[in-house]
Amino acid sequence: MKSIPKFAAMALSATMALSMLSACGNSAGSSAGSTSTASGASGSSEGSVTFSVTADVTGDRAPYVERFAQLVEEKTNGRYTANIIAAGSLGTGADMAQMLQMGTLDVLMSDDMTMDGVLDGALGFAWLPGLVNDYEEADAYYNNGWIADKVAEIMAQNDLIRISSFCNGFRQVGNIVRPVTEMSDLAGLKIRTPSVESVVSFYEKCGALPVMISGSEVLNALQTGTVDGLDNAVFNYTNQGITDVITHITELNYCYSGGCFIAGSPFWDKLSDEDKAIFTECAQTASDEFTEFFREKTETMTQEGIDNGQWTVDQPSEDMKAQMQEIYQQIWDESREKYGDEIIDTITSGEYKTLSQQ
Repeated sequence: MKSIPKFAAMALSATMALSMLSACGNSAGSSAGSTSTASGASGSSEGSVTFSVTADVTGDRAPYVERFAQLVEEKTNGRYTANIIAAGSLGTGADMAQMLQMGTLDVLMSDDMTMDGVLDGALGFAWLPGLVNDYEEADAYYNNGWIADKVAEIMAQNDLIRISSFCNGFRQVGNIVRPVTEMSDLAGLKIRTPSVESVVSFYEKCGALPVMISGSEVLNALQTGTVDGLDNAVFNYTNQGITDVITHITELNYCYSGGCFIAGSPFWDKLSDEDKAIFTECAQTASDEFTEFFREKTETMTQEGIDNGQWTVDQPSEDMKAQMQEIYQQIWDESREKYGDEIIDTITSGEYKTLSQQ
């Protein structure tokens, strides 16, 4: 388990958040008489257990945290009730991952990229460019296959128990300058990217100029010319306030990432095998419903953008796709030292596909 330098700060944050939310009754799944503490799950005078759960960011995930909590209470006949903490109120995703490890938070709904921040980049192989091409492959290889299993294995080594998988989408390139269908169209464009090594490398090799700024700064950066576009899932345009600003989108589908419900080992290890199965089932049900919502919203937003004349939506040419394939291979080869021979050999050989079918 990783060292936790912010123990006192995290414990205080959890105590304050849980105390305030308990006082306000901010739990769709909490029953009268239940109690909660900063140390996570706790018993009540009626014998039920209250566990804490939240999402790492505000927005569309919150209803699915509530859905998960509702399912757990129903499936356990009220033996477990949830204290639902307002999304994002406990700090960064890395902060909350540490709280899971300490037992001051019990369950978190988060995307995998966010969790990677507390694991020194160990999960980054999961979204190396070119691993999956469409939703069918994403479900087969990432959400239900070798990639998810390997991510769960690494998380478990760090006291984080991955109990579901949901869709966090394909990363596309949107910009306000020109349509992008050829590699030359990307050349020289200033593209905001997350601070993800493989994503930055991809755009550099495409001839673009990656700019790593906070997601909250994207709108202003587009308006002032600091960037020409961004790399993100269309689903997230609403949160960033850029739906009416972006004019061109190219569906590169070069990078897919997922998310999950995560339980902290201090909480998980106290559950019986039967209750672990219930929590896992409920987490996956809520995740499946979120995945359906995510994909439907993405499709609806894209079509509305086209119908309203807000943006063009293009596909890369066959020549651009071929060049992208070469870039994928380069990035895989360059990632060998970071992720090790076992993982990279499984990827470069295509074995991750056959292992996902077993």
